[in-house]
Amino acid sequence: MRKRPMIDHKARDKLAEEIRHFMGCFTDNYKYDDAAFDIDTDDRGVNEVYENIWLTYDDLRRHKLEGKWALSDEQKVIFKRAIVFLKSDSEYKWPKWPIYYRIARPIIWLLTFGRLCGKFDHHFNGHGDLNAWPFHSCKEFTEAKETPVYMSKSHNHQIQPTQKAARLI
Repeated sequence: MRKRPMIDHKARDKLAEEIRHFMGCFTDNYKYDDAAFDIDTDDRGVNEVYENIWLTYDDLRRHKLEGKWALSDEQKVIFKRAIVFLKSDSEYKWPKWPIYYRIARPIIWLLTFGRLCGKFDHHFNGHGDLNAWPFHSCKEFTEAKETPVYMSKSHNHQIQPTQKAARLI
């Protein structure tokens, strides 16, 4: 029997909101990290997204993601894709890297100028598409984008047009 996926919607919603606030410069790295670190869950998707986002900012000095700490275009895409993932019902399908590889990877990268890491990463990633992470495939990501949570009718039934907007309709 296949094990049911562990999806903790409460934890995913909390982390998605914290990432949105951090990315939008409403909170700084310390507030983000404190709030995100306090999320206690067995959902690997939440834990892996948190770990990977943590690698993108300086946690030694207080800052927002602006100026010299601003996200690159590539990082913005990953942050946005992580939010879409967290708001989806997609299971986190990436295999867990062995602890020995997580520890040895930087040393292997330095000794081989990154040549071996690509092969090992591919092996340990279970043949998922890194361009879709944290989704396992581009198809999965596309399906999640086609059913957005933010600003969709089913989740925002309380949003009504303002008086002025209602006259324009």
